[in-house]
Amino acid sequence: MKTRLFITATTLLLSYCAIAQNRDSSNAVLQRAITAKQERRIQLAINLFETAVKYDTTNIDALKAMGEYGLESKNYRQAVDAYTRWHRLEPNNEATFQQLANLYFNLGRHKDALEFTSKWEKLHKDKPMHYISGMCHYYLEDYPQAINRLLHAAETDTANAVMYYTIGRSYLEMERYKQAIPYYQKAANADQKNARYLYEMAMVYYAIPDDKNAIATFELAAQRGWQQNADFFESLAYCYMNLGNFAKSTENLEKSLEKRPHSQTVRYALAESLYKGGRYKDAIDNWDMVLQTDNKNARALYMIGMAYQKMGQKDKGMALCDKAIEMDPSLNSLKQKKMDMGM
Repeated sequence: MKTRLFITATTLLLSYCAIAQNRDSSNAVLQRAITAKQERRIQLAINLFETAVKYDTTNIDALKAMGEYGLESKNYRQAVDAYTRWHRLEPNNEATFQQLANLYFNLGRHKDALEFTSKWEKLHKDKPMHYISGMCHYYLEDYPQAINRLLHAAETDTANAVMYYTIGRSYLEMERYKQAIPYYQKAANADQKNARYLYEMAMVYYAIPDDKNAIATFELAAQRGWQQNADFFESLAYCYMNLGNFAKSTENLEKSLEKRPHSQTVRYALAESLYKGGRYKDAIDNWDMVLQTDNKNARALYMIGMAYQKMGQKDKGMALCDKAIEMDPSLNSLKQKKMDMGM
């Protein structure tokens, strides 16, 4: 019995010695890591912090230092590893809550971030993490909650363009377009170098629809550097077309077609704009190009017939319309509608 007790005591003593030795080794390496950090030897510091933790996985000082340096060097994966280990050792240490909420958010782990914002806010109701919580809810497609939390954040953070943009996007995702506009405007005012805010705001105006404001905002986006590509000119053209300014809609559709010459959608829209602007021959030429690519496009054929009628060639035009209706009987309702409108 005494022998067994002696062996047990010896084993425990050796174990304690090993632990103490590991802790000493861990602390020694930790000091080297801190020195490397001060000397801005980044990769060496990262490796030494990890080695210090390997020597003693319960060394909270090493974990804390590694986490802090991970944040400082923007090595978020190392930082989250350090703070997660620290949290497991001390589950109620609130210092880990705030850090892990931020880290998980930066890593795109939004559910995990919300878990730690909740832990933090239970202890600090006077210091809620509205911004991180709101952004996480947005990425998780919980738009009402995103709006709620971000509006609270906006009470104290009045210059955060990303926050205002996200509120606007949340309203947009909920198809509440008019409510989205003021927040797009706030985002555009807060960050006047980001033309995307204006371009998207113009698209929201178009969806409302409010074509006059859409045009003004598209043009302001271009002034601030938004690329005037095929989509830009096409969107602008539809606004002008809706307002009955067919000269401008034609001009912008032609610009769009220059950048995307094979787009049959833009080609058809151009023909429609020309037709509505009274340029019937040009409209026919463009609908003919649509038919060259898609000879079963009955609607294009029908509109060619309508254009011929507008040019005074009634018999030829009616024959083409009838042929189009044979191809697509649903066009008969379009014929009746145009007859009722005197077209």
